[in-house]
Amino acid sequence: MRRERTPFRKGIEGFSLIEIVVVCVLIGIIAAVIIPPLHQGVQSFAVTEARGDLTSQARQAATRMIRELRNIQKKADNTPNITTGANATSITFVDVLDNTITFSLSGSTLQRNSNALVDQVSSLQFRYFNGSNTELPVPLSAPDLTPASVDDVDDVRRIMVTLTLMEGSLAVSVAEQTFLREMTGL
Repeated sequence: MRRERTPFRKGIEGFSLIEIVVVCVLIGIIAAVIIPPLHQGVQSFAVTEARGDLTSQARQAATRMIRELRNIQKKADNTPNITTGANATSITFVDVLDNTITFSLSGSTLQRNSNALVDQVSSLQFRYFNGSNTELPVPLSAPDLTPASVDDVDDVRRIMVTLTLMEGSLAVSVAEQTFLREMTGL
């Protein structure tokens, strides 16, 4: 079974080298025009996705802290059960179920009673306000015996939490506040 060779027929031609080079150049030009916008789109999608994840984590952690801070136990003298020494980066308090809760920053991890609440935290700030909406100096001092004093731990009526998460060069900040439940006066 031998195959016979067929001679080249007249009229059937292939592509010349110049035609192939021209097509390759045109494909290269089209690719150079189309690829950069596609690459930018993919990069912006990745950044948007990362920002959304960080924002979600920050909001979830801040919401949990605010929910628990709102339920600080009220002592018999209508003052919040916050431990003396609460400062700008940590707070310890007793909630309405008699649980002692501490929120603090350890390295880049926000902790609740030594359990990780969220990672990638670059800053955590607590600000404390009295009933007159005046910011209290931190760390909060021990309760004064003089009722005229409005700058100690017993005078806290509102707490503002600012939480910043960072991943690479991308940073997301969330600020929330709460008024302590059932606290009246000052």
